[in-house]
Amino acid sequence: MEVAKSVLVTGATGFLGRATVPALTEAGWQITRGSRSAAEPLAKGVVRLDLSEPATLLALTKQGRFDAIVHLGARVGLSGEGEAELFVPNVLATGCLAYLAGLWDAHLIFASTAIVHGVRQETIESDSPLRPDTAYAKSKWLGEQLLATSNTKHCILRIAGIFGAGGPVHLGLNRAIDGAIKGEPPLQIASGKALRNYIYVEDVAQAIVYALLEGTHFLAGHEVISVSEMLQGVCDTFSPGQHPVIKDGPEAMNQVIKPSIFLPATRGFREALIDIRKEYCQ
Repeated sequence: MEVAKSVLVTGATGFLGRATVPALTEAGWQITRGSRSAAEPLAKGVVRLDLSEPATLLALTKQGRFDAIVHLGARVGLSGEGEAELFVPNVLATGCLAYLAGLWDAHLIFASTAIVHGVRQETIESDSPLRPDTAYAKSKWLGEQLLATSNTKHCILRIAGIFGAGGPVHLGLNRAIDGAIKGEPPLQIASGKALRNYIYVEDVAQAIVYALLEGTHFLAGHEVISVSEMLQGVCDTFSPGQHPVIKDGPEAMNQVIKPSIFLPATRGFREALIDIRKEYCQ
């Protein structure tokens, strides 16, 4: 009988991790989840791992080895953290995992961000210039550089905004979806004409299963629509007949990421909303 390949997943309890772990399990991987909890004993299939404490990562050498590492964990820095505060959890921790991947001859998948090309870059593709203009983007870019110089087998995913129920609230679409589940109309600032191709969290999880390909890949939705179309889609799906509440404010800019042709196509935006409705509005 063939033994299942083993994978260590950081950030397994986060928004993306909660979708990725079952996707990897269904694909036949044996999952070990990293946990910051100091509680003892840890549950089966869980190891102590805190990205802010590199010693907990290096201690994984005592756990045997893994065939792959899926590195989803990070400190996003939504409270105004600077480069110094993000260095250990986002940069040094990535370097430690690269070291372990080399030690184990494991394949490492790194969840980076498309905004390493800059938050004001309207179209992002493989030859777009690198302009990490926020502390978070710079920390992710530095993590990418460590991987590039580590000589380990790795795949970098530069991911667009990820949406879904319970997703990070700094993405307005996630606030709109969570509010719509409770019957609240979404808030639209200005005309909402700015274009986006956010990606559904379940599609990201499926792409990670395929991401044993090496290289750097852009991960975004294949459908480009405006913010106003997205918010009206939320209304049509969760509260037919309702419309977004429109508020005056500055117009947003376009930001469209060209997805990698090597990863599977994503589902349509409204199809993703229907999936969310089925799960959360029974």
